[in-house]
Amino acid sequence: MVRRVTQSQQALYVAEGGIEWAKAHLLVNPELRGGSLSLATGRVDIVIELSGGGYKVTSEGRSGLAVRKIEQIVQLESGKWVMKSYQELHR
Repeated sequence: MVRRVTQSQQALYVAEGGIEWAKAHLLVNPELRGGSLSLATGRVDIVIELSGGGYKVTSEGRSGLAVRKIEQIVQLESGKWVMKSYQELHR
């Protein structure tokens, strides 16, 4: 049980890391539409879509058997990312 909870939390951290990766890369490449990363604690798949002057970033983190998926809508304002919405998506 403890391992499952730990993997679930790690999957969420990996998914949040995917959001941060997307925001950093969008600063230098606004045409970016996704990517995948393998990390020591798991794997993350990122999808980026244009959304009302900003971006909808969906990030699915995996750690062990756990999968967590989050979505943020972000907009660049005065050189800084502003989060317009955040939600965890459940299957």
